[in-house]
Amino acid sequence: MTTLCFAAVLTALAVLPPAQNSGRKIRTTPSALAARAGSAVEWRTDLEAARAEAKKTKRPIFWYVPTIHRSPMDRQPEIDRYMLAGPFSWPRVTAFINEHFIPVRMAAGPEECKDHELKEFTFIEPGWIVLDRKGKEIAREHQITTFHPARFLAPLAQVAKADNPAADGLPGALDDPAVSLWMAGVEAWESSSDDEARSSWRTLTEKHADHPLAWKAAMELEGHGPFVHAFETYAEIPPGALEPNPDGTQSLPGVYDEAAVWERSARFLLASQRANGGWEDSTYDFGGTDGLPNVFVAVSAICTIGLLEYSARLEEPDPAIEAALERAFNYVTDESMINREDTDEQFWAHSYRSRCFTRWLELRPDNAERVRPALQKATDDLVSIQGRSGAWSHEYANPFVTADALIALAYAKRLGVEPAKLPAVAEQGLSSLLLCRTSDGAYSYDQPRRGKARASIEGSVGRTPLCELALTLWSAREANGLAKAVALSFEHEEHLLPAQKYDDHTKSYAYGGFFFYYDLHARTEAIAELPKGSLRKRSAKRQHDQLMGLPEFDGAFMDSHEIGRCYGTGMALWCLGTLNALD
Repeated sequence: MTTLCFAAVLTALAVLPPAQNSGRKIRTTPSALAARAGSAVEWRTDLEAARAEAKKTKRPIFWYVPTIHRSPMDRQPEIDRYMLAGPFSWPRVTAFINEHFIPVRMAAGPEECKDHELKEFTFIEPGWIVLDRKGKEIAREHQITTFHPARFLAPLAQVAKADNPAADGLPGALDDPAVSLWMAGVEAWESSSDDEARSSWRTLTEKHADHPLAWKAAMELEGHGPFVHAFETYAEIPPGALEPNPDGTQSLPGVYDEAAVWERSARFLLASQRANGGWEDSTYDFGGTDGLPNVFVAVSAICTIGLLEYSARLEEPDPAIEAALERAFNYVTDESMINREDTDEQFWAHSYRSRCFTRWLELRPDNAERVRPALQKATDDLVSIQGRSGAWSHEYANPFVTADALIALAYAKRLGVEPAKLPAVAEQGLSSLLLCRTSDGAYSYDQPRRGKARASIEGSVGRTPLCELALTLWSAREANGLAKAVALSFEHEEHLLPAQKYDDHTKSYAYGGFFFYYDLHARTEAIAELPKGSLRKRSAKRQHDQLMGLPEFDGAFMDSHEIGRCYGTGMALWCLGTLNALD
């Protein structure tokens, strides 16, 4: 079974029996040293007491809200740790908050939620609220999913009417030995020198054990921190990106043009690639911890496509991109990276490897001798896990993975790569898919157990274009039509969009953050298969404009906390590349 890149996860996996198919989630807790992360902030734990103190001191309250009453977020402890080991471990941030505010760390209960209108989907944790000494709200920010010292402090500096002490984008002054060690590890990590990074951080924990960055380093070494999961960056960002946004840490419109988004996203992926060639930031363990290796392979294949799309835009090859693609190819073709005993997430590894090699051959046909055998292997693997009913499954059998399999096989077939018995395989898959379609064109979330499929159009924003694309590619006479599917997807996307940064399923139509870019990509590919003409042009522009409104303030893209920013960025670049290739 593939080992994971983080020390804590390695420890967790050590207690597993040999490779297995288990839904068991192994989520470790921080060590005593790591658990001190965030404690440099002089937290109060009672909002009412803080209000009384604010009246006396005439200082405003900085209220960190780790979660709100009845929040459906699955990753509340992990998100809280990201904040404690991220912004609240940076010396400049902790000093600024302690000096200018009365800091409170407290979840919002029913009364606080009512008083401050903290509702599901309108306040998405993590976030903070600033209250003046009379208890009146004067600022807030939520959906904080990218951490950067200058950006985090920018709105607080405005409130305090003070200079931003982290304007250079660093967590502290480099003449502080602890800061220097931390940043040395950052530089090594972003250069894919994983062991060197860990060595710097271990030295930090040993030589400066009472420093906040030592506690942060321990969190990162144990796999609980935001930096190793690619939520924290020290990249240079333009002044416009420092401005607060009602949508949290997304960039404001106009901060980046498309060329800048491509460049910044590609550099983000380079900085997030590990020494072994993969992208292993995801914590998606809904199918159990033993499924993580397969998630890593799937995400790595998607990030590889993103870099391929970026490279295709360049007039001359970029040596750094080419080196990254070489490492990535070795990773996604390495059999030891896949856990074949896990059936929960194995599908994604085979499906996205197939799509990765297909796109590689489309963009780089001269690489056929090397890539074609890998594509053949991926499609063979995909066929081998088809269920007896004709459906494919990940954690359960469902139409969207069946559609994904059929689409992957169809695009490979266009390049002349076919697994054995493909016609029969496709026919069985199509029959299974049609059982999941309702009379109005929606597709069910899973396989109907008895009787007709049941699903709402509102809940099928991604499944309808995805499944109709599969039908169109294999048996157009059975399809309702891509034009209708794309139109329905746009019409009802209001139910998908609020779920972008939510972990786990929403209460309305079972959307989750992990479906966000997945569904946008499904619609993008359906648009690409529309006949040339005004409809495709209009749909492509609408989709393109939507994607260009989604980058975070650093120019990369964010999906749910489980799947992560690398996945979101890879998917976004894949979508943009697909749309840009249209006439």
